[in-house]
Amino acid sequence: MSNATTSVIIASGSAVAKVFVIGAIGYVSAKRPRPVPILPPHAMDGISKMNFNLLILPLIYYTLASAVTPEKLGSLWFLAVSAVGVICLSYGVATLLEKLPFFRVENRTDFDALRVASAFPNIVALPILIFPTLCEFPVVYDAFYEGQDGSADAEKIRYCVDQSNAMIFVYFFGYNLVFWILGYPALVAAGQKRQMNNTGSLSTTELSVPVDSFKNEDSEIIINVNAEIEREEQSSGNNIPTEGDDEEFEENQSAGERSQIQSTADDATARIRKILQLFANALLQTIKSPGFIAMIAGFITACIPPLRYALFSSGGALRFFGSAMESLGKASASVGTLVVAASLVHQSTDDSAFTENAHDSIATPQAAPHANYENGTAELELSSENNTRKRVGGEESTSDTALTQQHSKDLRSSMRRRRSSISRMSSTAIAEIRRRKPTIRMHAWFIFSRLIAAPAIVCLLIMAMDCGGVLDGIPNVALAKMVVIVNAGLPGAQLIVLTLKSKELSDSASIVAQVYLPSYLLSVVTIAAWSSLGLMISVSHEDGTSICTR
Repeated sequence: MSNATTSVIIASGSAVAKVFVIGAIGYVSAKRPRPVPILPPHAMDGISKMNFNLLILPLIYYTLASAVTPEKLGSLWFLAVSAVGVICLSYGVATLLEKLPFFRVENRTDFDALRVASAFPNIVALPILIFPTLCEFPVVYDAFYEGQDGSADAEKIRYCVDQSNAMIFVYFFGYNLVFWILGYPALVAAGQKRQMNNTGSLSTTELSVPVDSFKNEDSEIIINVNAEIEREEQSSGNNIPTEGDDEEFEENQSAGERSQIQSTADDATARIRKILQLFANALLQTIKSPGFIAMIAGFITACIPPLRYALFSSGGALRFFGSAMESLGKASASVGTLVVAASLVHQSTDDSAFTENAHDSIATPQAAPHANYENGTAELELSSENNTRKRVGGEESTSDTALTQQHSKDLRSSMRRRRSSISRMSSTAIAEIRRRKPTIRMHAWFIFSRLIAAPAIVCLLIMAMDCGGVLDGIPNVALAKMVVIVNAGLPGAQLIVLTLKSKELSDSASIVAQVYLPSYLLSVVTIAAWSSLGLMISVSHEDGTSICTR
């Protein structure tokens, strides 16, 4: 028993160490050499698109087409359902933990975005690197192999890798569906709310300039409203209600009540229609996504044995195509991990770069408001001059004109000083907004909910279902349990940050990226721990006993 436990721990540690060695290379490549690193910020979007479209899509197709058989298609429902359950569970755990005093997040808008990030782990880039390394150890591939006895070790390793990748992508299907139905709308709404709050803070700062400073005692602008008020009073005096209007008033009141009831019913119908439309759009987005198309193509190929053999069997007529898909797919995991590590570096430093240029970005667009202020001053001057001429009966005086010009210059100078003050305060306000850092409580809450609490509950639920016989009859259930446990303990998905940035919600994207960085560093320990526990739950001992019979 001690030998098996030691082998499990070594396998888990080796798998996680491999991932973070590649991640460390990506991290350093995003910083060195200076000033132009190997992975610069402007190249991240292009590399990410290349990795997904040219490497991950072939991997999805190749894995499902070569590893899934028609007999096993019906058993994969457990992975898709588990994805939905783990995401909902993670969201609920994050919500409940935040109510504890130690984990309370003061900024509710940041909490909304981070709660979504806590529910969606990084389930593609990391697992497809972890499982191939795990499958190299005899304690793993012997436990997960379901082929004929006496097969070579290479065959067992290949079977373990292909089956685990197939399960990962089926899990990803359920994950993708939940993200578009629930996660995406909630994430965008939280980011937009943060953006509006920041805009409101900036507007408040700009409008806090005293209005009295723009007053000029010698500039007289006379607005006569007495005649307008009198006309309104005369008009309202003609509308005195009489006794004959009581019935009409009651009828109007009844009509108003009926209209309110109808409006409530219409609101409920519109709400239901909106929910159905949201679900339909999410389903459409999932079906139209390239990953889903590659998945369906893989399933179709798997269900046509002659085509499958031609693509993936030695000497097959289309083996060249299948081999090309296999070669492209093998590079996706390493490239994806490099991109994730480099993107974390760049995203966590985006706010500092903005802060350095905040004053310039605010000061430049304010030349136009300066011209508007000058035009307004000219209008005030003209109005003042006209009123002065009316008071003196049309007589022009050289001394009055000179005095008016002097006061106009004083007003213009005062308004320029105020404009400069507004510019400085706007720059300071945006710099303070961008300089926001996640609090210690925010980091502690996110790490505990994402890396500790949620996977712990998932492990307990899987143990309860396994010991209760709920999972009996599922083919290769040991590997399926392992896939679910590992995916439940991964750090947050890079998809969250990319979604926020694609919607130009950079404030929330910056906070999420800064919270991600320490969680990814600590996950080297937690992933190894949950992988070890997952193997202990999934793998039987040499004497045939399992976790339920020990």
